[in-house]
Amino acid sequence: MSPLSAARAALRVYAVGAALIVAQLLRRCVRGFVEPVFSPQPERVAIVTGGTDGIGYSTAKYLAKLGMHVIIAGNNDSKAQEAVRRIKEDTLNDQVEFLYCDLASMRSIREFVQTFKMKKLPLHVLVNNAGVMMVPQRTTEDGFEEHFGVNYLGHFLLTNLLLDTLQESGAPGHSARVVTVSSATHYVGELNLDDLQSSTYYSAHAAYAQSKLALVLFTYHLQALLTAQGMPVTASVADPGVVDTDLYRYVFWGTRLVKKLLGWWVFKTPDEGAWTSVYAAVTPALEGLGGRYLYNEKETRSLEATYDPELQRQLWARSCQLTGIADVTWETFSGSGLPGRA
Repeated sequence: MSPLSAARAALRVYAVGAALIVAQLLRRCVRGFVEPVFSPQPERVAIVTGGTDGIGYSTAKYLAKLGMHVIIAGNNDSKAQEAVRRIKEDTLNDQVEFLYCDLASMRSIREFVQTFKMKKLPLHVLVNNAGVMMVPQRTTEDGFEEHFGVNYLGHFLLTNLLLDTLQESGAPGHSARVVTVSSATHYVGELNLDDLQSSTYYSAHAAYAQSKLALVLFTYHLQALLTAQGMPVTASVADPGVVDTDLYRYVFWGTRLVKKLLGWWVFKTPDEGAWTSVYAAVTPALEGLGGRYLYNEKETRSLEATYDPELQRQLWARSCQLTGIADVTWETFSGSGLPGRA
């Protein structure tokens, strides 16, 4: 990517953010954001990555308020223990706990899954929420560019390692659910299959947008596999909007200034940002239905390229190679033919 392309990527990301901020401001002025109401979810278990603060914390707290057994997966022990304490106190739900999981380490992800499975718990909801945003160029423990490694590959591996438990926990009429948090920046993302690690020329904006685009493509292919295999598991994408969190430390100073002065008015609160994730996790309206892109608790269209089954398959195959996961795509569709192909 050339410097000119990097500048173009930055402008496109900020243009999307500005458009969303205007839309959110208009909605707040006209009718506001109304908290949805969900029925209790007792005896159900959820894992929320990045549940120590921001949208993840609000998601974990809301699910706990509904009576779920919530496991927060994160990489900051002291922050996580405080989050668990506060959620228990606010929801009067003692079934909230923390398990260490560093999404920048495939070893840590595998250890987390092993520890979780040793608990012999079911798993009804997996919320892939954690992420980094527009960080300086750096790599994960396994050598992946950080946006691609943490935001996307970490969740790809985690989801695949937990699919057997999700399958065992779901049932017809009561599907287990995978909720993956992307963002509107995926609309300006470009998937560079020849340089997924952004090694040729690094742009934090392009790398972030690519990771969010990858999450949508991953979700749609995952749903195709789940449907073909007849699993009682669904997968959908949640777009939280522009939310007032701590992720903005590396963005353009003008954006930080707007957030500081007007964030309370034009940005969503973390609670408001979490509502779509919670909706995707528990609403009866989505029972048995996956492959949806959800924004403001409603289905909407994602970028047209995300519906390309060939692009989905190519990313899935590359991701399997990078994480050591077996690619069952051809095996799954060998009888009926691959989706999107005659």
